[in-house]
Amino acid sequence: MHGTPRFFTLRIGDSRVSLSLLLAAILAFSIQPLCAKNDPFEQKESFDFDDSQVEKWKESKVTIPSYPNDHDLLPVSMPTSSTVKIYIDSKSISCALDRVARFTLVVESPSGARNVFYDGLRCETREYKTYAIGTANNILTPVKDPTWQRIPQPEFNAFRDYIYRSYVCDKHDSARTPEDLVRLIKYGP
Repeated sequence: MHGTPRFFTLRIGDSRVSLSLLLAAILAFSIQPLCAKNDPFEQKESFDFDDSQVEKWKESKVTIPSYPNDHDLLPVSMPTSSTVKIYIDSKSISCALDRVARFTLVVESPSGARNVFYDGLRCETREYKTYAIGTANNILTPVKDPTWQRIPQPEFNAFRDYIYRSYVCDKHDSARTPEDLVRLIKYGP
């Protein structure tokens, strides 16, 4: 009997089962669950995100500055199509731990009428908040319950969008330091 090798066979009931096939099946079924349960490299298909572990953004305490003096106003270079002149009070510029750039903004119409705002600008979210508005008596009056608002697109209130894109926020959507902002306003983008 020199031909093909013979395998041991068992007779179970009326059927013959190859012993090597039976051992292979037993081994495969006994090892598979062990590997599946103890595989340290197994990756989950999904995970539960625990929102409570994320530090929530918190706004810093805001102090309204004094009304700006004309000699502290820095003219902001605007596009030639702009009909308003914009100034930022160099004494009011700040950037707190909350990463909000705050400054007093003066918007002057072609007739010379001025609107004065003490604003905060969040570069990361493209939002602004007006904390105070200037009065005819040269006082910054706090806004009751100020809220964050989306910076309008250039078609509406183009000056806020322009200041956001060209001066206050850098290419990483972070607020510039007060020193960098003053330098940029004075010497151009």
